[in-house]
Amino acid sequence: MISHFLKLYLPSVFLLSAAVYLALYPQSYPAPVSLLLESAPVALPVFGASICFWLRKSNPVFAFSLVAIFAYFVDVLSATQTVAVYIILPLCWLVLALSEERGLLTPSGFTKAASLVVLALIIFSLDYPAGDLGIFANFWIDLHYVLHWRPGWGPGLALPALALATFSLATLLLTVRLTRKHRPLDAGYLGALIALFGSGLRQGDQGATAIFLILISLLLILALFQESHRMAFLDELTGIPGRRALLADMKKLGRRYSLAMVDVDFFKKFNDNYGHDVGDQVLRMIASRLSQTGGGSRAYRYGGEEFTLLFPGKDAKEAIDYLEEVRERIEKTAFVVRGQDRPNKKPKRTAGPSGNKRVKITVSIGLSERKDKQDEPEDIMKNADRALYKAKDKGRNCVIRN
Repeated sequence: MISHFLKLYLPSVFLLSAAVYLALYPQSYPAPVSLLLESAPVALPVFGASICFWLRKSNPVFAFSLVAIFAYFVDVLSATQTVAVYIILPLCWLVLALSEERGLLTPSGFTKAASLVVLALIIFSLDYPAGDLGIFANFWIDLHYVLHWRPGWGPGLALPALALATFSLATLLLTVRLTRKHRPLDAGYLGALIALFGSGLRQGDQGATAIFLILISLLLILALFQESHRMAFLDELTGIPGRRALLADMKKLGRRYSLAMVDVDFFKKFNDNYGHDVGDQVLRMIASRLSQTGGGSRAYRYGGEEFTLLFPGKDAKEAIDYLEEVRERIEKTAFVVRGQDRPNKKPKRTAGPSGNKRVKITVSIGLSERKDKQDEPEDIMKNADRALYKAKDKGRNCVIRN
């Protein structure tokens, strides 16, 4: 779990720290680096958008497009237009982070694109002189006043109150979503939001603004690669690593390790009786219990109702106690099948039997270890699979060592 958090957050924290240092302590960069700071704020989001097309991610395309447009026009925007960007952009990223991926060439994609175009036109129109608007002049003046308004205690704030409010709202909701989901793209949006806030605090400093705009694209690109890795190696249903991750990790094991194949007993019959939705709940419960297995083990979903536990650095004799412990823990877990007549909301009084049924879930486990230096990981897995079939033949709900 700790390594998962480090992989997810440490690169972003490092990039943020480096950008803050460079912005606070500007250096004399050589000509190639200065040229990079001029071109990268626009080039990087274009590169990021092309990656999104490759990975079939539509929402980040809009995020990169907003960054590229802002970076291209940042030097020519008026003070009011810049303030409007810092008010609207956090809300746009929040909507993109919370909305579902539905593709670019779809009604949802066209709606998002049209909405962003309208917002861009509104921002560019803010520089229109109020004197030319006739009866709408007072409204235009009031709008500019609201955009620039700062509380009496904060005249020195770099951003007006409305911008601080949208940043606070977006940061709060993205933080809550990230703590619940732990998804790389959510971390990317949140990191990009913090970087955007940093550029807002350093308005007028072209070097610092370029650094923070580059950082926004880097964080989103990093999140895209982390997300693609997560989708490739993590099982979507259970949240634990899948077979591809298992095969990759087995190539990195040392000379001494054990492997256990775990299968849910009578799972097909359970699915037939209670439905696939309840079956999915069972698989998530099993994955959770297996992830809590001690001995430095790693849990994987091999496929279907079958799981794998790896014990690096341990032989079968050392691993079997941990397997017996997790087998008993699963057996003692009270799994409640919700009755079809149960209301969605808990009633104030219990009218009678709820229709819920408690069922016992058990697993069979086959264990094998590397006994010979010539043993390949595939051989260890086959031996564990044979032991698993022996456990089923013996009556299930037991651990058999091969």
